[in-house]
Amino acid sequence: MNQQLGIGIAATGTNLYVGMPYGPSTYGEVHVLPWSNVTGGTVGAVTTYVPGLGGLPAAGARFGTVVK
Repeated sequence: MNQQLGIGIAATGTNLYVGMPYGPSTYGEVHVLPWSNVTGGTVGAVTTYVPGLGGLPAAGARFGTVVK
């Protein structure tokens, strides 16, 4: 599968934001991981943003190509 994990990526002091614009959902996704998940610390919850869920409109194309 060519979901292009990480084509859109951003970071804050507490989280890493990783885009997957080509799936697995129809419009793309963005996953938010606490840095501790990446650096080997305490594993925290991962949040996933998907168009059509949680108030995001189910429209557009390649959600997650750019993450800011």
